[in-house]
Amino acid sequence: MPLTQIPAGKTVEVVSIDAGGGLKSRLAAMGVLSHSTLRILRNEGAGRLIVAIKNGKVAIGRGASSKIFVREQ
Repeated sequence: MPLTQIPAGKTVEVVSIDAGGGLKSRLAAMGVLSHSTLRILRNEGAGRLIVAIKNGKVAIGRGASSKIFVREQ
């Protein structure tokens, strides 16, 4: 399911990223890769999602988040 559908507080694993090369590169620079683990810190249904990855936090826009497919752990 897309990252946009995961509520705050859940931990997920990235299964795939259905995007072009530019977006995949930007996400990779933030540490969002296939098989990486993310914890959703904020997803209020509008605006950016804030996720914790490794030892940091990143904000991901709704458009990009809808192209990141995850599964709950």
